[in-house]
Parts: sequence; C-alpha cells; structure tokens
Amino acid sequence: MKDLLIKTLPAIVLLVILGGVLVALDDFGQSRYDAGYASAKKTCDKAIAELREKHAVEKMDAADAQTAAAIQANTLLRNEQARGNQLASQLADAKEALRKTTDTLSREVTRVTTLYRRTLDSLPEPLPSGVFTVGFVRVWNTANGIDTSMPAQSNGSATGRTTTSPNEPGAADSLDSGVTQSLVLTNQIHNGELHGSCRSQLNRLIDWTLNGSK
Repeated sequence: MKDLLIKTLPAIVLLVILGGVLVALDDFGQSRYDAGYASAKKTCDKAIAELREKHAVEKMDAADAQTAAAIQANTLLRNEQARGNQLASQLADAKEALRKTTDTLSREVTRVTTLYRRTLDSLPEPLPSGVFTVGFVRVWNTANGIDTSMPAQSNGSATGRTTTSPNEPGAADSLDSGVTQSLVLTNQIHNGELHGSCRSQLNRLIDWTLNGSK
C-alpha cells in the first residue's frame, strides 16, 4: 500500500499543480475580462458623454439660431412698419398741403372771375361773361376721366366749319352749357387736388417698391 501511494504521489502532485495552474489561469482570465469590460465600459461611457454633449451643443446652437432668426425677423418687421408709417405720414402731409392749396385757391376764385382791368392804369370793370358750350364741358370732363355720354359735334367740310343744322348729330354741343368761368376754375382747382393726391400716392408706392427691393 505504501509502495502504491509512493507511486501515485507524483501524479497527485501533478494534478494539484495542474489544478493550481487552472485556477490561476481562470483568475487571470477573469481579471483580464474584468479589465477589458471596465476599459470598454469606460470608452463607451466617454463616447456616450461626448455624444450627449455634442447633442446638447447642437440643440443650443439650433435654439440660438432660431432666436437670432426671430430677432432678425422682428427687427425687419419693425423697420417695415416704421417705413410704412413714414410713407403714410408723408402721404398725409402731402394731402394736407394739397387741401390747403385748394382752400387758398378757392378763396381767390371770386376775385379773379368777377373784375378785370383792360390795363394796369384802368379801373376795374365787370368781367365779361364767357360762354362755355355743352361741347366744351363734354370735352373738359372727358379729358378729366368723366364720361358725360354726350355725342360730339360733327364736323362739316374740310374748311373746318361745323354743321349748324339742329338735326345733325352733336348739334347740342353748340348750346350754352350755363357753366361760368368761376365754375370752370373751381372745377380745375379740385381736379388739381385730386391729381396731386394721386401723384403723391403713386410716389409713395414707388418709394415702397424700390426700397423693398433693395
């Protein structure tokens, strides 16, 4: 029995040594695994942190860009509103100036259509009545964009003489319209105000368009 134990002792020792080696290898492998896992987790955590930071920065940049765009749009809107208010104010001033001119000229109508002097040294005398035919009034209104729906006077021969027959179309053009010099001048004053207002509005519109295209 003793001899058998002696003979099997090296094998037992070898098994013990082999077992120790296996345990040591297992411990080494586990430690290497743990170290690798820890290193990989550290790298992964770092990458995730960097991605989160990058996302946060991008989100902040996007928010800053939106804020800047909103501020720019608001500034542009305010500038356009200010420009619109300025043009509206200029138009209002122009209309007020035209109205004042109309009022001033209207007060002069009676004076300049009642008396006249033959010379500077002559005494004032009543202004002769001016006859404005129906045709004159029709042409005047048509030139100012007013359709009176009245026929024109037909022309006669090539000499320029007009037809005088009452049965001819447009013969009514030769009648006295009853319009006085005062009415003609008053009408022209008001037409001038309307035309001036249209010019001012057109100028403001042109200014708005040209400035808006820059």
